[in-house]
Amino acid sequence: MTDGTLDKDMVADTTICNMMMRVGADRVDAVVYSVVADGTLIYRSYPLTPPMNGVKGLEEVVYDNPLLLGEFRKTYILVDTPDYLLLPDGMDEASAREAFAALHPAYDCTVCHADMATRNASVAYGLGHDLYGFIHRTFPTAVVVPHIAPLVRYFASKPGRGNSRRMICNFRPSSLDVIVIDGNSLLQANTLSFRAPMDAVYYILACRASHGLDPHGDEVLLSGDQALREEVTPVLRTYISRVMPAIFPPQMFRAGKESMRAPFDLIVSPLCE
Repeated sequence: MTDGTLDKDMVADTTICNMMMRVGADRVDAVVYSVVADGTLIYRSYPLTPPMNGVKGLEEVVYDNPLLLGEFRKTYILVDTPDYLLLPDGMDEASAREAFAALHPAYDCTVCHADMATRNASVAYGLGHDLYGFIHRTFPTAVVVPHIAPLVRYFASKPGRGNSRRMICNFRPSSLDVIVIDGNSLLQANTLSFRAPMDAVYYILACRASHGLDPHGDEVLLSGDQALREEVTPVLRTYISRVMPAIFPPQMFRAGKESMRAPFDLIVSPLCE
């Protein structure tokens, strides 16, 4: 069951638990788990359908699931958005907002800025004013980031194979995140929508060619939707020698087997600090 109600009495003490929520255009995913006891992780996924999508849909999910309003040890909120802009590390908040506004002049939003934990990049992203207001009123202490940020932070913190560059591809049913890392430096991070898995394969290969990645030495790590990974892996292996699944974080597996069903970017969020 992934859509059952999250009642307050499901967790005896929320102050020893982390809560993570992923807000997408058509779905809200939520995870709650204890940081002191294994096997406690609870995962829920709630579809949003018009007219209850957007901020109204998020409000309904939150108020229908009282556990989400508990006093947690830490709260993480990921916003699934392609509307982000990579920036040089060290750029101040005002400059980040100015750069984002220049790229999205008609986007009426609150511009936010997040660290990527790399030596060369940060990210600016936009949240609709209503969404920004609801999140910060309801979860005033939450760590709020675009979905791409924890992926970059997580993989940038993991040592690669020798001096080779790495590509990470995180799959969802109709979209894909592509990240390219050289040591602790970010070379690329973007999000692509696709209709067919082979469209994703084409894009992955085009990105590799644009960076001059070695088909024999520079690996591809695949995370996210299992069915899509299984479909694209044999095709990618005809062009790339090292195509492998990303290793699932063992500490989150110990937290509970339901973690394997949750979005990968959500699961790695608390591991990126």
